[in-house]
Amino acid sequence: MAGGKLISTGVEFPDATTQTTSGLPLTGGTMTGTIAGFTSTGIDDNATSTAITIDASENVGIGAAPKTWSSERSALQVNGITSLAASAAVAGSAGILYHNSYMNAAGLEKYIVADEASAYMQQNGNHYLKTAAVGTADATITWTTAMTIDNNGKTLMNTVSSSDNTDAFKITNNSTASWALNLNNAGQSNYILITAQSGTGTVTHHQFNNSNGEVGTIKTLNSSTHYNTSSDYRLKELDVPMEGSIDRLKLLRPINFAWKVDGSRTDGFFAHEAGEVVPECATGTKDAMRDEEYEVTPAVMDGETVVTEAVMGTRSVPDYQGIDQSKLSPLTISALQEAITLIEQLTARVTELENA
Repeated sequence: MAGGKLISTGVEFPDATTQTTSGLPLTGGTMTGTIAGFTSTGIDDNATSTAITIDASENVGIGAAPKTWSSERSALQVNGITSLAASAAVAGSAGILYHNSYMNAAGLEKYIVADEASAYMQQNGNHYLKTAAVGTADATITWTTAMTIDNNGKTLMNTVSSSDNTDAFKITNNSTASWALNLNNAGQSNYILITAQSGTGTVTHHQFNNSNGEVGTIKTLNSSTHYNTSSDYRLKELDVPMEGSIDRLKLLRPINFAWKVDGSRTDGFFAHEAGEVVPECATGTKDAMRDEEYEVTPAVMDGETVVTEAVMGTRSVPDYQGIDQSKLSPLTISALQEAITLIEQLTARVTELENA
């Protein structure tokens, strides 16, 4: 080996500037046969530091000695922090790309240094992306399976199993974050998200759940889309007819307004005004604000290496209200029914006077 040494417990190969009486080649050529008592412990870098280490379990470390891995895994560990590990070639075996984690001799997955950890595992034709919060070195890791692609091509986020055989893309928000899936099309003209199903029968494209169970769906049927909120009579009680709907309807202020962003005009309401009449139609609070993290100065990069971390700040931004105009329909229908009743009463009175 030119410019370096193969380190062993039984023999030391020379560098390219010397010749031995054993007839080993200086540079080039091929050595065959065996050397009694030879056990490799590594390859050094110009005789200054060990660059590659192979331990007795045939695990390999590049840039650092490999950890003591479980006998269930064979591993290639790079710079002591990232590893490619595989189990024996049998049914159910796994291949895993670890970062800041390894499986110790007891079969427990541990942190290497005090930091977050992640892993990408392929097993039984499935793909698993796992994450773990910050932990201390050599502490046992508790994984969160952030994303799964199963052998049938189904994609699951924050869950490892489909609720039934029809789920194609399932998201479960297991954290306190305000969103589970963030899709950003960066202003492009094509679609951000498409869901499709062959056939024209009733298909549930999206189902919305909370701790009460299913609370809404988006379904397609034939050539139409249905946006459904829970409304089954078995979920409700103490129903009474609506009264005074005309008076309430008169309190609403339908307006034609322009959007500030582009000046386009449309019909609608101010959320806070409509919410005073029909509270369930509006979300949020008038003039509310929220904290938003933003990048004050970007990171300074040297290729893929971060020279200076980005400087982040927090600012207060509007927390806008929203409106679900469908929630105004019951009041509108009730007011119309009251108006129809009044019209019918007046019509009957006019008829009565004409026939008098």
